Amino acid sequence: MDDTLIMQAVNITVIGMGTVFVFLVVMVALMWLLGKAVQIMEVYFPQAVPAVQSAADDMPLIAAAIAAAKRFQGK
Repeated sequence: MDDTLIMQAVNITVIGMGTVFVFLVVMVALMWLLGKAVQIMEVYFPQAVPAVQSAADDMPLIAAAIAAAKRFQGK
């Protein structure tokens, strides 16, 4: 009787691990295919690259934030 219980446990374990393994393989394959599809779509529908804002444009805002922090720091 113990052999059958052990064999049932082994069967359930193997089936469960096999199911998870197959799911992971399918998921990786679908993600790879999606990546290839996005690369192909990028050729026909390129994304616009946003302009980089320099830190010099924010200097007045940074100065105002520092001045406000120093003013209210003493209270």
